[in-house]
Amino acid sequence: DIGIDQSQMLVRWSAQGDFTDYRLNLPAGPSQAGQRLLTGGSRIVGALPAPLMNLIWTDASVWAMQYQGAGSGVFGFNPIAFGCGLVGKHAVAKQGSNVYWMSQSNFYVLCGGAPQVIPCSVWDVVFQDLNTADDPVSGRKYSDKCWAWANTPFNEIWFFFPRASTGATEPDFFVKYNTSQNVWDYGPLDRTAGINQS
Repeated sequence: DIGIDQSQMLVRWSAQGDFTDYRLNLPAGPSQAGQRLLTGGSRIVGALPAPLMNLIWTDASVWAMQYQGAGSGVFGFNPIAFGCGLVGKHAVAKQGSNVYWMSQSNFYVLCGGAPQVIPCSVWDVVFQDLNTADDPVSGRKYSDKCWAWANTPFNEIWFFFPRASTGATEPDFFVKYNTSQNVWDYGPLDRTAGINQS
């Protein structure tokens, strides 16, 4: 339960065996329900399961959430890095054990250790034309609709985004990163979803 009807930086988890019960103390004694208020941002944007942990992104940071057991507070939260938040909740993709994402001003990869900026030869094509205007209906930025997907058979990570220059309110352009050759490509393409190999 992330950022719903509560602080947008609060992570809550339910009692063991009942995903609808968030009470910290049950009549029979303590439960494994709990909560943690994260720092390093103004809202939680997205999350992704990764080996041995869950990754949680705010708009300005990335955190590791790891199970520790009932006697240790159930889950532990460790900041991985600040200044590398997620631009939109679907702007992250996993390829093998590596995790790739788009922030408000760079592309990142987490491949063990700290996140690294991916050198991007088409940086200005994306970040100087990203539509960051507010949607008058939802109040969210159009850049919240950015998304990513992995095309594993071809070693590619695709990032889609709406362009300011076209007034797009949905993703209408892509940049593609080949992870084996470290090469970028781009072009116009209207897409709002994709799937990796089954």
